[in-house]
Amino acid sequence: MSFWGDIYNLRAQGLIPPVWQTADIRPHLLGPYTPNSISAIPSNASMTRDGKAIGDYVKHGRDAQAWRVGPGEFRLVTDPADDPATQDAERQRAKAYAHLALAAAAGNPEPLAGTPYSYDRPFDSLWCDHDGAPE
Repeated sequence: MSFWGDIYNLRAQGLIPPVWQTADIRPHLLGPYTPNSISAIPSNASMTRDGKAIGDYVKHGRDAQAWRVGPGEFRLVTDPADDPATQDAERQRAKAYAHLALAAAAGNPEPLAGTPYSYDRPFDSLWCDHDGAPE
């Protein structure tokens, strides 16, 4: 199992909240993962919805696995509580946002040009509030 597969399973079992911190996952993952991995991987594989904070893994071309929704707080891009259509839309949104953020960071004056992903509302706000409940 991968780190993110383990996080997904913890969410599916209701062992961590929809919006979680590393303190929530640490007790469940300390055996297979080091404390440094538990602290670093979520930040490296996540991004904010506005593209201002993007993790190193995402900067190097990997898909974002979580949204940063607050200081040290994360929400899975594809949460097990979401229906398949929402999961697919969130995956597309994460890919489009990463493309836009990287293009803007590179100084591209037209970051939407050449977007290879179909997401019709790339600048929508986070669809769930801080507690994870739909708005």
